[in-house]
Order: sequence, then C-alpha cells, then structure tokens
Amino acid sequence: MEMKGISYQECHSVGTIVHLAVDGEYVGSYSDCGLLKPHAEEAIRALKAAGIRKTVMLTGDAKRVADKVAADLGIDEVYSELLPGDKVTMDGKLLSTEAGEKEKLAFVGDGINDAPVLSRADIGIAMGAMDLMQPLKQRILF
Repeated sequence: MEMKGISYQECHSVGTIVHLAVDGEYVGSYSDCGLLKPHAEEAIRALKAAGIRKTVMLTGDAKRVADKVAADLGIDEVYSELLPGDKVTMDGKLLSTEAGEKEKLAFVGDGINDAPVLSRADIGIAMGAMDLMQPLKQRILF
C-alpha cells in the first residue's frame, strides 16, 4: 500500500495503528492493540448492577477497534469514527430520544476532544489519560 508517496505494510491487528517513516522511508508501525483502561470492565458491570439502563460508547476510534472494545466491556451500543462535533450530535440525540424526565445522561471522557460533550451531559466525568505515544514522541520528531 502507499500513502503520501511512501509504501507501507498493512497491519491486521485490532487497535490504533501508527505507521512510522523516517526521511521518506517506511520503518514500521505501532499499535496500541485496543488496550482497555484498568478496571473498565469492572466499572461497566458496576454501573449495570447499580441500575444503569444503557451504556453507549461514542468514540473517534476506528470501527473495528471500537466494536472489539465495546464487546470486551459489555457496552450496549457503540458509535465509532466520530469527530468532536459528531459526538455532540449523538449526545443530543441520546438526550432527546433516550432520556426521560427523571433520567440523566452521564458522559465519561478522557481527552480534549470530549470537552463539548462533557459540558452538555447532565453528569460530565473527565478522566486523566496517560499518553501511550509519549515515549515515542520523545524519540521521534514529527
């Protein structure tokens, strides 16, 4: 395959894939393999045990990554490949079609792209996130 005049090898793992090139020469790829946050599965189970009716994932991740993560965690519904504005649109749809008068919408986000949705939700939970690419960024100039 080729992108921007650089030939690269297709990666078939499930995860966010970053292809690396140095001086126009493909040198390899990195994948986070769709790593789950610690205790994520336990948190989803606890929410459902507490009576949370429905869990929905809104993510900018690729569809196959998002689908795998949602399945692994037991999330009821997933919307993937979303831009921040798309998340706001989906948030509005969920608020208007899913939430009754006594129901509330909580949104958990871990990035700056989640800020618009966090501010619109009835309950916005912002989580700090460790940047998995930081060790690479310190060694490679982009």
